[in-house]
Amino acid sequence: MENKRFSQRHEKRKEKTNRIYNVLIAVVAVLIVFVGGSLMMNHKDKPADTQTASSEVKKDHKSDSNKSEDKSDKSKADDDQNKDDQSADDQSSDDSTVDDQATEDDQSADDESQDEDKGDVQVTENNDPSSDVDKTVVDPNWKPVGTEQQGEHVATYEKGSTDWNEMLKAVSSATGVSESDMIIWRIGNNGSPQKAVATIESKSQQKKYRVQIDWVDGEGWKPVQMEEMK
Repeated sequence: MENKRFSQRHEKRKEKTNRIYNVLIAVVAVLIVFVGGSLMMNHKDKPADTQTASSEVKKDHKSDSNKSEDKSDKSKADDDQNKDDQSADDQSSDDSTVDDQATEDDQSADDESQDEDKGDVQVTENNDPSSDVDKTVVDPNWKPVGTEQQGEHVATYEKGSTDWNEMLKAVSSATGVSESDMIIWRIGNNGSPQKAVATIESKSQQKKYRVQIDWVDGEGWKPVQMEEMK
């Protein structure tokens, strides 16, 4: 009887112990599941955070890239504008150069035209020490000085006459010596009734000249050669 009671008690204790073990095992299993789930959740969150961070970096990179492109576009636009301005300045400079060249060409043409009108003044130096002539000048631009005489011309070498005064006017135009500054040494025939020669001296310059003049009908006396005397 006692053995039976003892066996029953022993069985009850064994069952009780088994229950405790089962509860502990269940608790451990729950803990394992909980811990495992937590680890999995953390593992999933990290890639999401990493992905978010990567996305932010990409956005920042894209923003920087856009800013860089905007700056590049702006810089390109500025360069294009500078090129356009430079091109306009170059065009203006080219136009100015063309205008200057045209002005120079016109001036050169005017000078050439004047040179053609004037012709070449011939100046001959005389190095002969025995000659009384220092140099001889022939100027194609000399013109007749005009005349008040009418009808057939007759040369007159009388001082104070119209012909005399017109001869002095021609001599003055060749030498540049005014009539009031002249000392008249001689005016006479030069081999023909329509040719004369005059020798004069400048009071102020103390230079002596010999001038040959020819008569041109209706236009007066014209210088043809001027000599500076020694």
